[in-house]
Amino acid sequence: IIVGISRRSGMFQYVAIWTAKRARGRPAGILIGLTIATAALSALLDNVTTVLLVVPVTLAIAGELRVPAFPFLFAEVIASNIGGTATLIGDPPNILIGSYAGLTFGQFVQNLALVCTVCLIASSFFFLWWHKKDYLKAEVKDIPRTIAFLKEQYKITNKKLMNQSLILLGFTILLFALHG
Repeated sequence: IIVGISRRSGMFQYVAIWTAKRARGRPAGILIGLTIATAALSALLDNVTTVLLVVPVTLAIAGELRVPAFPFLFAEVIASNIGGTATLIGDPPNILIGSYAGLTFGQFVQNLALVCTVCLIASSFFFLWWHKKDYLKAEVKDIPRTIAFLKEQYKITNKKLMNQSLILLGFTILLFALHG
């Protein structure tokens, strides 16, 4: 329910476009940024939901930059799995594992955060290396126009709804963290 409401505000699309803007339109930077954003979102939301929210924006970004979308998408799927592993709420089996092992939310994160971070960094560098001919040498024409187009296409549509959903999501995560 929280994700459905947040999605209507345009928040997830905004995060993806913000990532592209921070990378200054460079495909390699966007790949790293989207990978990190996907992993972070997936740590707090279900993996499949995260990928379904990020993929349409990724396709738009790759189309605008005129670079292949496959490496972005594959990196996001891997990042989603890695991020979902980091917390009890990131993936449904984690709740079963944490309950069986008697781990709290904090203990689960404490045991997996470092491992997941190392895996995310390693996989990101692997994707950059594997697709270096596509991204490191890609020349994007008119980056400011591309970013402006993406910002207009994927903007926050309802700021009040976004703020309310962020507060609710934060409160829900706080309750998970405080629950024994």
